[in-house]
Amino acid sequence: MPNRSIDTILFDTEKRKQLDWVKRLKIINGTSRGLQYLHEDSQLKIIHRDLKASNVLLDSDYTPKISDFGLARLFGGDQTQEVTNRVVGTYGYMAPEYAMRGHYSIKSDVFSFGILILEILTGRRSSGSFNIEQSVDLLSLVWEHWITGTVVEIIDQSLRGSAPTQEMLKCVHIGLLCVQDNPIYRPTMSTVNVMLSTSTVTLSAPSKPVFFIPESRTYATSIGKSQAMSPNEVSITELEPR
Repeated sequence: MPNRSIDTILFDTEKRKQLDWVKRLKIINGTSRGLQYLHEDSQLKIIHRDLKASNVLLDSDYTPKISDFGLARLFGGDQTQEVTNRVVGTYGYMAPEYAMRGHYSIKSDVFSFGILILEILTGRRSSGSFNIEQSVDLLSLVWEHWITGTVVEIIDQSLRGSAPTQEMLKCVHIGLLCVQDNPIYRPTMSTVNVMLSTSTVTLSAPSKPVFFIPESRTYATSIGKSQAMSPNEVSITELEPR
């Protein structure tokens, strides 16, 4: 793809200046519509399981294309959830129920999409761990600024003053709704698309998300079927980067 993946631009302090608000909103909307197709509009329900900035490619017009379906799973009929004993994926984007219990569903992808929105708005990478420079991970950083009403302070500096503040805050709000701890309370992607495209919709208040303190970004771990685990109890095996 001409512009490679989102991460190659977004997390480069110079290159991300080319991502004005129009382009970023286009990426958010396009990725949201793509996920809705996978979850609701394709013949078989597809759970991506590894949605992240490096897996969203950009064409010459910055139209996003979801890529890398190596970990994807198909759901048929009325199936809504699956459980695996081997969790694989990328820290910082994993839904808590998947990382700790191996449960995955369309709501797992919704969580990952929420993280992606917050990355696009802040220009900060979600490692899912404490950042030495920032002292906190991205999700907890955004939440702390959300509850104090100071979210504007962590919006990417290249956007400040040149993008509609209320529109950006609305996207942060949607991102936080997508990363709520309980998957039941996360919106479906069709609902997310309505939220993004409608100015009159009233958004509910997001609940406090779960914060992780992992040891590595990309990992695989085995979980016993009846074993309940906390974030600090997960046994991690590092994988080679894909």
